Amino acid sequence: MKLIILAAGDAFELDGYSKLLINHPKEKKNILELYSEVFDVKNIVIVVGFKAIEIMNKYPQFTYIYNKKWQTSGSSFSLSLALDNEPCYVVSSDILLDKNTIDIMSEYKNCALVKYSENKRPSSINVSIENNKINSIYSGLSQNNDPELLGVYKISNSSLLKEWKRNCVINYQLYAGENLPIIKNISIDTYQASDNVFEINTPEDYINFLRKIS
Repeated sequence: MKLIILAAGDAFELDGYSKLLINHPKEKKNILELYSEVFDVKNIVIVVGFKAIEIMNKYPQFTYIYNKKWQTSGSSFSLSLALDNEPCYVVSSDILLDKNTIDIMSEYKNCALVKYSENKRPSSINVSIENNKINSIYSGLSQNNDPELLGVYKISNSSLLKEWKRNCVINYQLYAGENLPIIKNISIDTYQASDNVFEINTPEDYINFLRKIS
């Protein structure tokens, strides 16, 4: 089992600050340091692009893949560079996670972290769920109060991994979650994020996070 961190984006909404270096004041660790603790894996692969040297210079102990097309591609292209047949966790670079969430997700063969939210971004990737399993994936306005994908996945099935990589190569401009395949008779469970999970896309997100933990 390995961990793939998708960290090639430019984070323009955060003034170009590398999301992996965002700090959790109470834990006194940044997102990358938290990932290395909460995921029980030895092989951590980080796909970098924007400000790659900043991260690699500070944390040379991890394995890195450079996305040369980070300016013109989506996170799908980054994932296609790192994905193979090895079971893995895949995570975006902007999620503040707790260990309990990953411990529970680890019990599933295939699982995606989801969140119900009233204030979704227009770019949110939503899922319809049936019996706690993903039925379909779509972007844009949520239908029937469907939850959104948070960018944290555990995938172990080899057919899912192969098809996900194929989809990401073809539709490289999309978010990785949009290319997650739905295959008959291969289920992807969902786990609802707790209040201890925060996604940081904007300065306002970080302000809200600081208020909640104060």
